[in-house]
Amino acid sequence: MESRKSAESRPRGLAFGALGLLVVAASACQRDTGLIQGTGQPQTPVEERGPMSVQVVESWRTGIHADFEGVGGMAAWPDGTVWVGDGENAEVWELQPDGSRPRQVTRRGSPTERVDEIRQIAVVGDSAFLIRGRDELETGAREAGEVRHLELPPMQTWGFVGLGDGGFVVGGGAYPGDSNYGRSVHRFDRHGTLTSSWHPGFEHDDWRVANYLTGAAVGLTSDGDLLVSDLAPFRITRYLQLDPDRPVRIVEDEDVISSAELTRATAPESPGTVYQFRWNRSRYVGETIGGDILNVALYYSDQRGRPYSLWTVVTPDGSVLASTLHDKAYRVWDRTPNGAYLASYDGYAMTLAVSVVPGHEDAAGDEPASRNGGK
Repeated sequence: MESRKSAESRPRGLAFGALGLLVVAASACQRDTGLIQGTGQPQTPVEERGPMSVQVVESWRTGIHADFEGVGGMAAWPDGTVWVGDGENAEVWELQPDGSRPRQVTRRGSPTERVDEIRQIAVVGDSAFLIRGRDELETGAREAGEVRHLELPPMQTWGFVGLGDGGFVVGGGAYPGDSNYGRSVHRFDRHGTLTSSWHPGFEHDDWRVANYLTGAAVGLTSDGDLLVSDLAPFRITRYLQLDPDRPVRIVEDEDVISSAELTRATAPESPGTVYQFRWNRSRYVGETIGGDILNVALYYSDQRGRPYSLWTVVTPDGSVLASTLHDKAYRVWDRTPNGAYLASYDGYAMTLAVSVVPGHEDAAGDEPASRNGGK
């Protein structure tokens, strides 16, 4: 949960060029409504891997309204309309594609049958939505009908994606005593029944560490395959047609994030005390309009408390086109129909235009000399 306080180029045929900058009309940029015009200037990379760079441009951002308590999920409908979850207030707000005219979405049902904290939102097709809370879910139709409330088994959940049959997949760790402890991908049917669990979780003698480091981003491709992203080392696996028995390793690359960095996540502050849990985690993985794979992770360094965002673009055959560290720890939620990305940062909702461009030789920033475990 976030607190508000607290030109595109594709050498070698890079299929990432469909992402254009969104234009925000000046008349819509009113502080009273919370909409702020983006600068249109790319974020300066802190560190890059290789000659290419992932360029990130903030197009618009909005605080929704004065009492908005922080973004708890975002999703884009096929018509470009955006839904934003007010996490702590458990409200859903609808925005126009340019971020303007916020209005609260009314969902039928008893207040006792609502999630008490919105954590993620998914939309499926033109009408179905899923709203995930803590161990609970709401699902229903966009325009009419009752909202169904489902109780879910307790899990440390990080990834979430809706399926065309009304079911959904989460990426996360079950707790000790659960028969699915040690697995990180879990598929549920439309009734909220867990039907299968697979993909290895993180192994550690302390269940708190194993539970916290199990699970990350999940996403669907246009072909209906499931993408699962792991870190340390950086790894993306594709499960063909969501079949646990048909895994395809897309990429595994120690230069993006090294497995040597696990020592920071698994070392307690002192023997017998709480672990720090300042650990890099993939928070978004998905297919770009051009067919490549975009992965966005939170990345912590040893030199500062707040994380960076690490953007990596991979081709379907596993080549790492670019991996770039940016100063702002954007939380990416969904891709819009025109190829931009819904994101949040510092309590604001926004869209980001993303492209791959030639790298910057003199990138500035306060990142330590290496993010690859000293390699």
